[in-house]
Amino acid sequence: MRQPSAELFPTNEPIPASQMIGRQDDVAEIASRLENGMHLWLAGPRRTGKTSVCDSALTRSKARGYYIAKVDLFRIADSAELAEALAVEIIRNRSAARRVLRATRKAGRTALSAAQATASLKLGKEFGEGAEIALTPGIAAESPRKALDAALHLPEAVAKADGRRLILFFDEFQEVAAERKPYGDPDALTKRMRAIFQRSSNVSYLFAGSIEHVMRDLFGPGRRAFAGFGAFYRLGAIAEEEWRAGLSERYAADDCTIDDPALNRLVELGEGHPRATMLIAQHAHLLSVQLDTTEISADLVEIALQRAIAGDRPAMEQTVESIRRLHREALAIARALATGKSPPSRLHPGVRDRVLKRLERAGVAEHVARGDWRIINPLLKPYLAELNPLTV
Repeated sequence: MRQPSAELFPTNEPIPASQMIGRQDDVAEIASRLENGMHLWLAGPRRTGKTSVCDSALTRSKARGYYIAKVDLFRIADSAELAEALAVEIIRNRSAARRVLRATRKAGRTALSAAQATASLKLGKEFGEGAEIALTPGIAAESPRKALDAALHLPEAVAKADGRRLILFFDEFQEVAAERKPYGDPDALTKRMRAIFQRSSNVSYLFAGSIEHVMRDLFGPGRRAFAGFGAFYRLGAIAEEEWRAGLSERYAADDCTIDDPALNRLVELGEGHPRATMLIAQHAHLLSVQLDTTEISADLVEIALQRAIAGDRPAMEQTVESIRRLHREALAIARALATGKSPPSRLHPGVRDRVLKRLERAGVAEHVARGDWRIINPLLKPYLAELNPLTV
């Protein structure tokens, strides 16, 4: 039996440390800073490896005896859910509490054994409302703001009580400033968070967000509550030799071989973008399974690229529509970047620069160097290039 392509080359979820290609230096550096009491924030487009690196850093720290907790705001609807998720994540750092949590959240407190009931009572007395939020599903909805306040205080209380540094990771943190205001007024919430966090001397905070301009706005300007709280951390690029070694190792796990021309072409097409590279590699492996071969050739890689683009076509169509809405010249400029050409000469430099900034804020393009911009997603480039110029 051949190994499943999506298991060898996962693309739809954060990758565990054991499957990560490159970025070990980032993992070690982030973990070291957090373990030493520093706060960090990361920002960048989705599916470029932020969450995988952060998760791996937390796993490393946990193995070294640190408490860890993570909440993904992209999956949390409102303040009550955030309070409950946060409280559960914090309390489960205690081994005895984990058993109580499983029992109470599955069958309620009436189903607890005598020992579990005693442990539950002890938790309630020690940590008050914060523990009650974790142990009683739904109770946070009775007073969401009060519950969230209690949950935000809980990390420091648990860390201090147990003499352990706790590392708390907020993923997709830009959601606190979303237009729908899922957790209430963003300014009021971030001010309250900052007031609590800066007094939590036993807790290190890690924030990651996929809408970079929102994250920079939250942590950058002096008028914002999180201004100056923590340092910005930029992930390093995955070196080509790391890609070649990692991809070869993955293929070898299924007794596949990939020759140098094919491997070099695969790395070239992926342009260092984690998801794009893994997706092309995944399709190349799938083709080898379908063709009953264990040799990954350059021809298979080229076909895999087309399959990857075809599979992402609905998302790309939506991206093109969002580009159109940015500015009437946005698609023409994006297509120029995709084809390696200069923006249309008819455009005033001021208009061009404004459109480029909008493409950057939308996560479509990035500024590489002075006068040098590029499309972030390598799979979007050929799609844009193939668009009929008459429709742009």
